[in-house]
Amino acid sequence: MTKRIILYVVGLNLIAVAVVLNIRYATGVAAFSSVMYAISEIYGISLGTASILCYLIFVLLQCILSRKITLTYVLEIPLSFAFGFLTDFYDFLIPELNFSLFFRGIFFILTMFITAMGVFLCVKTDLVLTPTDGIVNTISEVFHIPFSTVKNVFDISLVAVSAILCLANQTSFYGIGIGTVLSAVFLGRIIKIYELHIPIFKQAK
Repeated sequence: MTKRIILYVVGLNLIAVAVVLNIRYATGVAAFSSVMYAISEIYGISLGTASILCYLIFVLLQCILSRKITLTYVLEIPLSFAFGFLTDFYDFLIPELNFSLFFRGIFFILTMFITAMGVFLCVKTDLVLTPTDGIVNTISEVFHIPFSTVKNVFDISLVAVSAILCLANQTSFYGIGIGTVLSAVFLGRIIKIYELHIPIFKQAK
């Protein structure tokens, strides 16, 4: 159990770092963080605060869809705040990165692997899902649709919501770019590679 907790915390930190790095590269944020970033920029609140708000909405939607309140859902609430604080911490810590477009593209690809590892660790430790994964899992269970299918549709939906928010507020399309598309297409595939080649959780029960 101790090993699982440590790996889970590492996973959360990797996701938070990756979210901030993607913003710094300016090639498009990951699909799952697109709404958070758009809200942050449009309404002038911190990225962490926007993350907390989105996560709490996802928790509420899980309760509504499943028509129940479980311990798992309740535990996602403090997790939402923890992730928000982590995001703000790394947003403060990581400086602006002035790389050429070529190197920003290379580093973005590397960061996708960091993001995927973070998600992989958080999901496979089987503790508490992040609300973005939790809502996907709930939709999958309630409507009997494969998790991977729901994940793809949900990611696209988040990008669409981001675009609508930007249009409604007559602003730039914050965070939406080629990187957003790449993350939506390849993030799940990278996680699958980790699942096939990293057997650490067979000994971590």
